[in-house]
Amino acid sequence: MLNNNNKLFIKKFILSLFLFLGVILFFKNSCNTNFPKINSYSQVKELFDHCDKNSLIIFDIDDTLITSQDAFANDVLFPWYFKIIAGIKYPKIIFDKEKIEYIASIVVQNSVRYVFDPDIVNIIKNLQNKNIPVIALSYMKAGTVGIIKNLPEWRANMLNNLDINFTSKYPDIIFKKLPQKYNNYPCLYKGILCTNEESKGLTLGAFLDCYNLNPDKIIFFDDMKDNLVSVKKECQKRKINFMGFQVTGVQLKRPVWNTKRALLQLDFLIEHEQWIPDEVANKIINKEIKMKVQT
Repeated sequence: MLNNNNKLFIKKFILSLFLFLGVILFFKNSCNTNFPKINSYSQVKELFDHCDKNSLIIFDIDDTLITSQDAFANDVLFPWYFKIIAGIKYPKIIFDKEKIEYIASIVVQNSVRYVFDPDIVNIIKNLQNKNIPVIALSYMKAGTVGIIKNLPEWRANMLNNLDINFTSKYPDIIFKKLPQKYNNYPCLYKGILCTNEESKGLTLGAFLDCYNLNPDKIIFFDDMKDNLVSVKKECQKRKINFMGFQVTGVQLKRPVWNTKRALLQLDFLIEHEQWIPDEVANKIINKEIKMKVQT
């Protein structure tokens, strides 16, 4: 039999549990904003045709404009069990944040990337030729990452090599009023807004304030729903018309994950600090070629 104290405790516990679940559901539903999904930019061609100088077009970069040919370089493909295997095999490294960042930067720098929807290259150029503002908005860090000494510069050069250039009338700037992380601040570099892992909405707001911009509408493309929500909230706060699109086309072109290949790449990466692309790793596994260390 339960005494009165136990009964009271159980009632309070159940009430607290319901309140807790209610709070979770509230926040979950408040963020449950759906955005149109597109696989190709040709699906919104008419939207671009109706933009003018008072519009601001914004693109995320990774998995929105470009993606990697290598499965290992797409961390969203990592199965949970691979992370466990890697942790067991290399326990010292898995807890060394600097070492992980260093190794990851080798993959990032050397893995070949491509524009998965070639139409976007001409779309961006046509918008720019009409003097319609076009910028990029990336979550990336604003400084050094492993072997990459200047991530914004590296990213701008890489995009330029893919015939995408966001250089605009807005001069490069560092947003020192925003929070500092990793000894750096969010910045604008050659038309690329680098959030330095801050909120995209917050960084965009700093950009708009810096250049006294109040566009009639902002159109934002991103593969991540949370980023679309963040920018939408910033636009609502400023009473700017917002259109957001979740880009899903990259999901149709992702490379196939292969755990055996990934372990081969990881072993070689840690031992020699060199990256083996998927295509080469497949040939090594199939004994078509021998593994070689670059000198």
